[in-house]
Amino acid sequence: MSEPESRVDKTQVRVSGTSARSTQSIPGRYQASIVIIKGYAEGMEYPLNNAYTVMGRDEGVDIPLRDALVSRQHVAIEFVHGEFILRDLESTNGTTLNGKMVQEARIRNRDRFQVGDTTIQFVVEDAGAGKVFEIR
Repeated sequence: MSEPESRVDKTQVRVSGTSARSTQSIPGRYQASIVIIKGYAEGMEYPLNNAYTVMGRDEGVDIPLRDALVSRQHVAIEFVHGEFILRDLESTNGTTLNGKMVQEARIRNRDRFQVGDTTIQFVVEDAGAGKVFEIR
């Protein structure tokens, strides 16, 4: 008798949407959000509950943006080592932070970034330090 044939499962699984990193939470002392200042959902505020948040036109992103000039997965905000980082995800039209084109940059309270025709303000409260920030 011959040994049983070894079968290799060649099925490939492709996951659409954001990465698994998006399930990690931002520490409780920080309360971060973005506010659409200009664009389709002007005035809307979106809390950033996960340590990795992706924005873009794709339905699978964490925060969808209705803007024809925005890439499917355009930009991400990531919480790393106590700082928030804004990352352009190789978008077609780029990302500006406070008027300057960036690939990756530290983002602070009240900073504004633009993707396509959408302007977004970043807001963060550090409850551990007793600081409350306001949108201006």
